[in-house]
Amino acid sequence: MSKARNYLIAAASVLATNALLVTPTAAQTVNLVERSGAWSIYADTGTPKKVCFAASSPQAVEPIGANRGSIFFYISAWPKDGIKAEPSVKLGYPVNTEKGVTVTIGTDVFKLFSKEQHGFVADPSEELKLIDALKKGSTAMVRATSTRGTSTIDTYSLSGISKALEKLTATCP
Repeated sequence: MSKARNYLIAAASVLATNALLVTPTAAQTVNLVERSGAWSIYADTGTPKKVCFAASSPQAVEPIGANRGSIFFYISAWPKDGIKAEPSVKLGYPVNTEKGVTVTIGTDVFKLFSKEQHGFVADPSEELKLIDALKKGSTAMVRATSTRGTSTIDTYSLSGISKALEKLTATCP
């Protein structure tokens, strides 16, 4: 996993409660750039590598009351690393790696690999297909199973995703 991806995971987790990321080595500000429907665009321009991401929280979670941490769907950009739109999810619990993570948009199903609490697309060509499906869809359902055996379904609104992706590209060209 890249340093940028690790940074995003840490930054976005803290972002849920405040807009300031404090790491052991430095304090970095994560700024809200814009909101678009169910999505918010953030940028950290204080680091040597500019990092931007769009993030959304689920509109619905199942099962209700499951013991989970922060839950997000991200689309990240690290221009200096050549990454323009990398989707990932944070599930709020350790994921059963044998079961994996799926994202369903309409009839399209995307399999993600899991690492700790996160799901990532392994194949860059699948990332592009997922992004395209996100733009065309109205909801995305993320399914996963915890290491304790709890199956979850998180439903995300895709309202505003196209505009959010345009702003992400403009903010982190």
